[in-house]
Amino acid sequence: MRVVTAWETALTGADHLALSALLRAAFPGPEFAPDRSWPASWARKQARIWLADDGGTPVAHLGLDRRLAGTPAGEVLIAGVGDVAVAPGHQGAGLGAELMRALDAALRDGPFAADFGFVQCREAVAGFYARTGWTRVPNPTRHVGVRDGRTVVEREEPTLVRPGRRALAEWPDGLIDLRGLPW
Repeated sequence: MRVVTAWETALTGADHLALSALLRAAFPGPEFAPDRSWPASWARKQARIWLADDGGTPVAHLGLDRRLAGTPAGEVLIAGVGDVAVAPGHQGAGLGAELMRALDAALRDGPFAADFGFVQCREAVAGFYARTGWTRVPNPTRHVGVRDGRTVVEREEPTLVRPGRRALAEWPDGLIDLRGLPW
């Protein structure tokens, strides 16, 4: 497997088609269009990390979007992670863990670096994140409404973080204001 990291603006049309095929296979339904590799109703990612097989086909993917989130202790630079997927034929082979190791490297150094990785997910997949190095935190969050882009929504679904440039012990308490759409 080869690790690919790319800014969203550097993706080619062929990249979008290949990533869209992976994401549509992993998430059946209307979220991903054949020619677009991000869901229409969520924040478009700034960057992508994926694993490509020997033929160059993406088999595992995540998108990330860095932003300053507001907290009671001040701002924190987070890399919100979303669209995490492993191709159905490759699930259970450790590619999710390998993808998270690539994320760790990106969070610590280089252009994708951030204080912390940040993910919110369904309870059904929180165990995957915990097994691959994420730590569940009790923070409620606030974000802009997905449907109208104006409503402020507070939610308390599973929230997990992982250290980047800062230690996990430095994660702040209290409400996390994502200041935008969720991932």
